[in-house]
Amino acid sequence: MRLTALSTGYAIPYIDFDATIHSVFRTAVNLRPVNQDLLLTLVVASEADLPQGIRLDTPDDFSFEQLSAGRDVTCRDNILIFENSSLEVEFYQDKRWQCDLPALGTDLTNPAVAESWKCVWQSLNEYQVHRGAEIVAQALLHSDGIVQSAISRQVGDAIRTQIEATRSYQLDDLSALTRLIGLGTGLTPCGDDFLVGYLAGLWCTVRDFIERRQFVSKLGGAIIDLSGRTNDISRTYLHYATYGQVSSRLDTLARAISKPESPGQLLTKAECAMQSGHTSGMDAVTGLLLGLATWEGETILAVG
Repeated sequence: MRLTALSTGYAIPYIDFDATIHSVFRTAVNLRPVNQDLLLTLVVASEADLPQGIRLDTPDDFSFEQLSAGRDVTCRDNILIFENSSLEVEFYQDKRWQCDLPALGTDLTNPAVAESWKCVWQSLNEYQVHRGAEIVAQALLHSDGIVQSAISRQVGDAIRTQIEATRSYQLDDLSALTRLIGLGTGLTPCGDDFLVGYLAGLWCTVRDFIERRQFVSKLGGAIIDLSGRTNDISRTYLHYATYGQVSSRLDTLARAISKPESPGQLLTKAECAMQSGHTSGMDAVTGLLLGLATWEGETILAVG
């Protein structure tokens, strides 16, 4: 059985390589190339494009669970062959997927952009409450007055500290990052998901401000240095987010906010991004919105 790629992330090697299967799920399989720390990910057609991913043209009922962790994988001439499996994957170098968040030039002082942000913010909070999520975005901004879970308090304390550090361009104190990275349970801990979205939001707003671009680059470097605190899958997402590379769902939502679309289109894209994983999508969208508002959202984002 040979599957072909619909898209190939920019981080997929151009050259032949060997790997082992790191982890297997129904809609995704992670590969660890030999002598590399970062994972590569194959996903089914209904999943998002990823900087480190290959999205495949799969049947509706396809599952990667036919594969086994620990098995060898070889890539020769852009064809992946899996040990003890009839599955083969062919991908194309001319279908590279890559996002460009800084090009969006998001400006929340623009009333239309601010309204789009508010629309998604309201939808996010309602969605989190409806899903009974441990983390509700609005609650993270306030140290008291709202009953929160223990994990919500931990995340909120760290987020408020990080927002203030970002606004003042200070990286001397990394305590917020050390608290967020690896914080939470699940395949990708909520603290990591937040940081992926937060980095995306900051990259969207750097525009022509050299100080902002330098700060986000240094922040990314600090996150990479601390990423050993979390698991392999999450560390891979964090690594690419430090360079402004995130999933197509998060990128699409950032674009819809930055270049305002109709409320219906905007909310459809927001819901798509929020539905990723169990809570990962909601946590990443929380980070995205707070990152977008950190430098220019004082009138719509009150932290206290």
